[in-house]
Amino acid sequence: MRFLWPASLAGRITLLLLGGLMLLHIGSMWVHERALRGSEQGARLERMADQLAAARVAVAPLPEAARDAAAHAISRPGIEIHWDRVAPLPARAPPNALAEAAARLGPDARLGWDPKAEPGHRVLGAVPAEGGWIVFSVPWVTVGRGPLDHGAISSMVAMALGIALVSILVVRWITGPLRRLATAADRIGCDPRPIPVPMEGPEEVRHAAAAFNAMQNRIGRLLEDRTEALAAVSHDLRTPLSRLQLRVGFLPEGEDRTRMEADIVEMELMIARTLDYIREGRDAEPVRPADLAAILQTLASDAADQGHDVAYEGPGRAVLPLRRVAAKRALSNLVDNALRHGRPPVRLHIRDEGPMLAVEVSDAGAGIAEADRARAVVPFVQLDPARSGSGVGLGLAIAQRFAQASNGSLELRESREGGLLARLLLPRQAG
Repeated sequence: MRFLWPASLAGRITLLLLGGLMLLHIGSMWVHERALRGSEQGARLERMADQLAAARVAVAPLPEAARDAAAHAISRPGIEIHWDRVAPLPARAPPNALAEAAARLGPDARLGWDPKAEPGHRVLGAVPAEGGWIVFSVPWVTVGRGPLDHGAISSMVAMALGIALVSILVVRWITGPLRRLATAADRIGCDPRPIPVPMEGPEEVRHAAAAFNAMQNRIGRLLEDRTEALAAVSHDLRTPLSRLQLRVGFLPEGEDRTRMEADIVEMELMIARTLDYIREGRDAEPVRPADLAAILQTLASDAADQGHDVAYEGPGRAVLPLRRVAAKRALSNLVDNALRHGRPPVRLHIRDEGPMLAVEVSDAGAGIAEADRARAVVPFVQLDPARSGSGVGLGLAIAQRFAQASNGSLELRESREGGLLARLLLPRQAG
């Protein structure tokens, strides 16, 4: 029965309201019907007893030949009365359904179902009279409309539709602030600008919206403080690095000087990568149509100009809404990751996957074991046993953060050449 239980809060409240009110309606109809039919049945039994008493009084002074006509003259719609010398029913206890009627007519009354009528639709009875029996037949009063006849069903259907319509409107109005709160929660981490949630609706929802807005502001301040602190550290580090680079320039040519220059370049790269990771998704860059193929062609050309075996293989144009600078930064990290940790050839592809475009960056290196791929996108984690080379451990993390901020995803697989295949999936439509 789980598939009948809605997943949304609005659906569950509507279902509970509809079910509860329908049960109340059915119960009230049943009680009303029982009370109405009970009173109606009692009134009919009283009238029947009065008519039979009048028939007994009427036939008592008459000769036997005139008694049947006199009794029949007292018949009314709903009851047919005759006089007979012999009772049409044997002396036995009446059926349970006729016990109340038998109690009203006295201990000598005989009641049963009329064998000539449809079963259960007419009652045949007799009460003792002068020299014989007053015989009567009546429709059984409890047979007729039930609590679920066409009128009752139509009433319930109309009520159910009315309850459903009103419940949907009311519940949507009540849960509207919750939906806006959920939408704002989904934007956290994707949009650097905190968007206040309107504080409206029930008191509990207004309190939750106020707490959420305060949380957004605190998170925004924390991120700004962290970014400013790292920017200040990077600025302070660049000054001594510049002095070191200047002093290294005065050293004689040799292996030590080459290693020191490489270390300085790597330290500068680490600072830049760290700032890129902190900045990703929080630089308020607008989303605009951009040619993803042109970005990949530019990255492949730049790498090829530096002597690397990198080539773009894909369509000449692939326009979709992007934060262009962030996209270029993420893709550049994927290409750089393939060059630093993999082996040539490095190939860039764009594949059409329905509502998504998949950007693939593959190499022919050692790859990453399937068990380590989840750790590979964790910031500052390096998988040296899997992929040789140096680095700060932020290349894949920056690409994944860009994918999440763009409502996409980053997948790591094995390439055809046995190396790493990084697939960046981006939606064709802005979320």
